[in-house]
Order: sequence, then structure tokens, then C-alpha cells
Amino acid sequence: MSDDSKEFMAWIDALTKGIIAGCAFGYLFSLTGLLPPAKAVVLGGLAGCLASITFKNRRDDKRDKGKMDREKLDQKKRGRDK
Repeated sequence: MSDDSKEFMAWIDALTKGIIAGCAFGYLFSLTGLLPPAKAVVLGGLAGCLASITFKNRRDDKRDKGKMDREKLDQKKRGRDK
């Protein structure tokens, strides 16, 4: 698989998990009787979608920062070896 397709599948995976978790949480919230089940599930799915996008972006930022830190360490080691 190419890098683009791996990244796309990572987005699909994150969105799927977020939507499913959000819908489940919305349904459980509907059991309180404050919202009808259909509306609670839809709102939960939307909230889960947005939350999964946020978590994926934060995770990617941490990975990118880790890569940059490792590259800096490698450059320092190469500088000492000379």
C-alpha cells in the first residue's frame, strides 16, 4: 500500500471508531429520557466524529514531534562522531 492509502485508511479507522462510540454514548444518554433516541444517536455520532478528528490530529502531531526529536538527536550524535 502507498503512504496515501495508509493515511486514508487511518482516517477512516479513526472516524469509524468515533462515530460508533458517539452513537453508543448517545443511545445511553437517551435512556435518561432527556432526548428522543433518534436525536441522541445522531448528535452522539456527530460529536464522536468531531472528537475522533481531534484525537487523530493530536496523535499525528505527537508522532511528528517525536520524529523531529529523533532526527535532532541523530544529528547531534553524528556531530560528536566527527
